[in-house]
Amino acid sequence: MNTDITPTTLAFEYLRREEENLTPAQYLIRFKQLKLEFADLMELTSLELREEISHAYRLGIH
Repeated sequence: MNTDITPTTLAFEYLRREEENLTPAQYLIRFKQLKLEFADLMELTSLELREEISHAYRLGIH
């Protein structure tokens, strides 16, 4: 069993838990967007990640 966390896995799991109804085309677009965002986040150092979380918190994004 593969237990590696990848941007693809994170994007799929995120969308699986979403309650928004998407068309197949919207789903694929959102999936690709999330995959890129998770890939970017996974490349950050712990300090950079903390800064991103702090910035999002200040903007009211939870």
